[in-house]
Amino acid sequence: MVQASELHLYKEDIETRAGALESPTPSTAAIAFAKAVEPRPLLIAVPLYRRPELAHQVLQSLINRAEEVRRLEGELILFNDSPDDSALGEALDVLLPMASAAFPCRVIRNEVNLGFVRTCNFAFDEAAARGMDLLLLNSDTVVTPGALTEMARISRLDPMIGFVNPRSNNATLATLPFQDQFRHLPPAAAHATWKAIADHLPEISYVPTAVGFCILIRWAVLAEFGGFDEIYGMGYNEENDLVMRAGRRGYRAALANHAFVWHEGHGSFHLEPKTNQLDAKNRKILLARYPEYSSLTEAYFGSPEQRAECLLGTMVPDANGRLEVALDFSSFVPAHNGTTEAGNQLLSAAAQHWGGRFSLSVLCSEDAYAFHGYARYGVARRDPHGPELYAAIFRVGQPYDWSVLERLALKAASFGLFMLDTISIDCTPLYSPRLHSMWSFTLEHADMIATTSEMTEAQFGRRFQFGPGVLRPRSLHSLDLADYRLPVAPVGAAPVEPGYLFVIGNHYWHKDIAASVRALTEADPERRIVVLSGPGETSLPVDQGLHCPRGLEAGSNVLQLETGQLTIAQMGALYRGAVAVVFPSHYEGFGMPVLNALAAGRPVFVRPLPVFAELERALGGEANIHVFDTTADLVRALRNPPAWCGEGASNGRPGDAARAVADIGAALDAMVAGVSYQRIVKRIREIQTLHDFSNIRFESAASRTASDSVTFTARRIGHLSERGARALLAIPGAFVMLRWCYRAARRLFGLSRIEKAAV
Repeated sequence: MVQASELHLYKEDIETRAGALESPTPSTAAIAFAKAVEPRPLLIAVPLYRRPELAHQVLQSLINRAEEVRRLEGELILFNDSPDDSALGEALDVLLPMASAAFPCRVIRNEVNLGFVRTCNFAFDEAAARGMDLLLLNSDTVVTPGALTEMARISRLDPMIGFVNPRSNNATLATLPFQDQFRHLPPAAAHATWKAIADHLPEISYVPTAVGFCILIRWAVLAEFGGFDEIYGMGYNEENDLVMRAGRRGYRAALANHAFVWHEGHGSFHLEPKTNQLDAKNRKILLARYPEYSSLTEAYFGSPEQRAECLLGTMVPDANGRLEVALDFSSFVPAHNGTTEAGNQLLSAAAQHWGGRFSLSVLCSEDAYAFHGYARYGVARRDPHGPELYAAIFRVGQPYDWSVLERLALKAASFGLFMLDTISIDCTPLYSPRLHSMWSFTLEHADMIATTSEMTEAQFGRRFQFGPGVLRPRSLHSLDLADYRLPVAPVGAAPVEPGYLFVIGNHYWHKDIAASVRALTEADPERRIVVLSGPGETSLPVDQGLHCPRGLEAGSNVLQLETGQLTIAQMGALYRGAVAVVFPSHYEGFGMPVLNALAAGRPVFVRPLPVFAELERALGGEANIHVFDTTADLVRALRNPPAWCGEGASNGRPGDAARAVADIGAALDAMVAGVSYQRIVKRIREIQTLHDFSNIRFESAASRTASDSVTFTARRIGHLSERGARALLAIPGAFVMLRWCYRAARRLFGLSRIEKAAV
């Protein structure tokens, strides 16, 4: 146990040692170090030339910030560089007493016009001599509350910061938002627009150079590197020269993202007719001295940070308070399938329910837009590869190309995808490591991953890792059977006689069309079957081997039709004419044919998949959904197809499309509300890194063995060919023309009897 006396001695020892650590007299070096980081008084210099109204504007904005100026120990010098302009002189006579009452202020009248560069150098010399930081402020500016304080604070965050700009509406790389439509707003509107997105940004951004409209320059830079080089004459690029001069010694330019100064632009010195000539002449001087300037600025404007700032500009609502949102249907073709049906449902309901908060566009080809009749919803079509940027993009369907993810990342502040199923990862002929990596990137970097069922969400969760903060809404498509009740029109030149089995799917392995139809025809060779599958019997895959089912063979009782080549009304006729609908797929993410069949009043046969169980529960029970475990079970069940059971039939959920679109709309609202600058930067950087890695691999091929090089080169050629084909097919009408040529060639060289029967 510690005694009281021991505690007393311990306390005395601690105090003695603490006192020894304190230096009663700071050393000369300690004083110098402390002084270097202390804020310095601020000299504010405003060169004035003509336009007395600008003098009124800028000076009034500074007087309104008088408390700030005094707190920064600020002084103001107004340079009259047009001594022959009596109007400006008279304005300054009126303004000076007002300003002097607010903070130290004086006017220096040049005897002759010296120009911007030489006038500013007087301010450089005085600030350097008096140990002050310097703020150069153009006359066509308006200083907003807190801007000066924030700039001064940012200048002291890093000992290597030599220059600080605020953000502005019209100041090249300091502009925020960056879009042209915001550059000429009046001061109050421009300030509000900046404020809408400034909070998304970090307090500081490092940039390759500074902009002269409002630039704070630290005393150390003034004292060490001097002022503007007068070789730049009337101006342009003089500030870039100074920044590059200091930059070669490691001093940086920075943006104070939470400070804003409005800038008219080209309003200070009446040089508009000569602007391009002066800029071009002075740029040659700058680049001759500092060849690194171009690469630095180009790298900045292509950087993830600057691209992210551009995307944040989409977060400013339009005049009606709406954000630009796009539905990405870029993978849709002029044909009907489950994905296009999901997209059509979403667009129809979204056009009706989202108009109050989103200005909606659809990204798709001209052919797809016309084929699906999207114009009837009053929603504009946009080129998927066009220049437009959006607050959010929601894509219906999984990505199968890196360019899709690149486009989503570079065109929207936030994006989400409807990931419909995992079959392309699970079905072995479809799997590729490239696709797995692509989907892994998607689930990590997208802002929202929507799924169509409990099963689909669980499948993605088991196969991939969702990124932190990724929204994961689950929304069944509409369960209103009226949305799946199709119009009716004859199939082909003559109607198909009713009373057949309608087997629906496509040419992919997991749909199991060939084996199912073969088993049904073998069990009953006289049974009439209509098959909706791929383009021709050769496209229906089957396995080989003793225990594998045989493929579909041509027969008079089987009519094979091509997926996607029928109209909606022809599809409706096929459902209505069937005695039963068979959906033999081994995997589905939702299963729209089930609802199409029920809406047509036809019993439907499916495998025991969790997604179908979820549909059945959501419908409140459905006596006309029949489940089979194996193909043999299906054959037995269809020896005597069950009749439609009206007593156990579900009525669906009338108006449920509104619920489905509300699910996605709420997720979009949350996605937009959670837009993160850092998240945007991270995913764009990842995209750029993937490009860089691809280039490095290609350049390093020479160091490989001959065999490796051949393989690598073959893959590279294939990749380039794929890119070329995509570019070709992106040309309006190219896909339709190539498809027509393909069909013409098939007809020229002969068609099978089943193909001739197809529509």
